[in-house]
Amino acid sequence: MKEKTKQLISLGIRLGITGLALAWVVRLVDLEAVGKVLRAADPVWLGITLLFYFAALTLCIFRWRLLVPQHPALTLGFLTRSFYVAAFFNTFLPTTIGGDVIRGYDLIKATGQWREPLASILLDRLMGVTTFLLFGLAAWFAYPPAQEDPFIRNSFIGFCAVTLLTFGLFGSRRLLQLMLRPFSKVGLGTLSSHAKQFQETLLAYRHRPRALGSAFTLSIGVQAVAIGMFYTAARALNLPIPLLFLILVVPIIITVSQLPISLNGWGIREIATIQFLARVHIGPSEATAVSLLCAVIPFLSAAIGAVLFLTKKKRKKPAAD
Repeated sequence: MKEKTKQLISLGIRLGITGLALAWVVRLVDLEAVGKVLRAADPVWLGITLLFYFAALTLCIFRWRLLVPQHPALTLGFLTRSFYVAAFFNTFLPTTIGGDVIRGYDLIKATGQWREPLASILLDRLMGVTTFLLFGLAAWFAYPPAQEDPFIRNSFIGFCAVTLLTFGLFGSRRLLQLMLRPFSKVGLGTLSSHAKQFQETLLAYRHRPRALGSAFTLSIGVQAVAIGMFYTAARALNLPIPLLFLILVVPIIITVSQLPISLNGWGIREIATIQFLARVHIGPSEATAVSLLCAVIPFLSAAIGAVLFLTKKKRKKPAAD
């Protein structure tokens, strides 16, 4: 009962923060202007943006395939389906880790193991964080105007600190227990008592340097394409945003939107985008249009995931006599 109360309180807090953030955005921007910017979008650049998005998803699936345990059930088709269904749950559940729970559940059910499947998901996430940090560092030194802006400078320092702290905390078994806790929602609550074994499984990836190297290379491609999606979205909306600036701030915006303080980043993502793009003279309405476009596109993969999830459920039902 206590656990359920905590969950309700947590959900209530996220709902409140989301509501306040969205109210701030609505008060700041001209919604009619946002609609006008979106309606004037260039269809060619929109198409390129969609291609970038699905290219990023495809690279993510191949990266994950390199990290999962070797098992005959874990085919590319199986992982693709699981990834898209996870995208559906990520989009429609009030959390950004709901999809990870689904992916973990699929792997555990298919392999009968839990340590390596869950480690592959965590390492998959860490690969993304690492390459985002590397992209951000490269852009920081290549784009001097950012170093002169106190807001960008402080945000980037905070982003680097959070990223490095994340890696440092993986030595903590208490943290690993906390990360395993979401899997109790699918009947795997006993995993939280096995943090030490899970930690050892993560460290065992050091003995798979080829897989790690290939996954890291794919991860660089994932982040490059993700940033490219933001750039082409800006081009579609006829907004002159420097590419180097996007390479620097997109990792920060995505990281902020993934913090478990709002519902799927709504409101927080828009505020961050408005604040950052103001540095390159993009107005609040235009910045909100970019944020909304990049936030709505993932609904396409969620729709595909919904179809795959529902058709699987339907196949499992016994045929009527």
